[in-house]
Amino acid sequence: MPTAKTTTGHVGKRQPQMLDTFDARKVKEIYNLEPHPETGRLIDSHPGTRTKPMRVLCLGMSRTGTMTLFHALKKLGYNPYHMTVAIMSPRTNLALWGEALKAKFHGEGPAWGRAEFDKLLGDYDGVSDVPCNLFTEELIAAYPDAKIVLQTRDVEPWLHSMDTTAGAINRWRGWETVAAWDPSLAGPFVRFRDLVCPIAFRTITDFSSSETPARQAFADHYAHVRRVVPKDRLLEYKVQDGWGPLCEFLGHEVPDEPLPHVNDASQFVFAHGLMWWLAFGKMVGKVSLMVGVPAAGVVAAVWWRRNR
Repeated sequence: MPTAKTTTGHVGKRQPQMLDTFDARKVKEIYNLEPHPETGRLIDSHPGTRTKPMRVLCLGMSRTGTMTLFHALKKLGYNPYHMTVAIMSPRTNLALWGEALKAKFHGEGPAWGRAEFDKLLGDYDGVSDVPCNLFTEELIAAYPDAKIVLQTRDVEPWLHSMDTTAGAINRWRGWETVAAWDPSLAGPFVRFRDLVCPIAFRTITDFSSSETPARQAFADHYAHVRRVVPKDRLLEYKVQDGWGPLCEFLGHEVPDEPLPHVNDASQFVFAHGLMWWLAFGKMVGKVSLMVGVPAAGVVAAVWWRRNR
């Protein structure tokens, strides 16, 4: 579990933030999606539509500069989609992506295509990060005019980055317990983590050992993208290369400022620490209502001692 110092800082109540062009009624409608009465799928209840062409698909693995690319694309005038966008409304977005992942990788329901992606990604003209990068064939088929950027890095620093971010927070004890008491944030996060990490990385916590399956998952992902993406649509890119190759490939003038290198590792860990502690607080608060504050304090203390 995270240390207590991660509770510093202010976190306001999460609101159902979604697409900027949607009005308040539609935002509320999206936030309270129910499975479609005929198909049983959440995506079929989503009111989104495509409002701009999809122009660029960044299909590299997480922790390969996805946040840098996210900000770089915004500087170039794009409106990109990233996991930081999805997590703004986790109960809805993570459930929708979970539906797509289960359909593709577990055969649970019809696979997503252009119609489904347009609903969720309709106001975005670029994508980066997981889980979008797990839908390589589907996205390049859905958006044949989009260019593909395959951002990468050497595998050893990638494993280190994963181990000190996603691997570290997933090793915190008590996630499943606190998540059960927080249906709005920690609950959706844990369900999505348990689904997406084995697919993307073949592990949830093991990124440090020499035998980690994540090493082969990394190699297989890049080999797969190179195999299925037409070469005239593909740019292999490292963020250390700067603006030049990216702007030339996308057809933009090079901005008169440095590429916005963003290392969000500490922010990533801090944000998940806040999520854990908020869920823990909800657990203690709800138990207090059921058994009384003193008894809840005893229960929390015993649980803490066993799980710290």
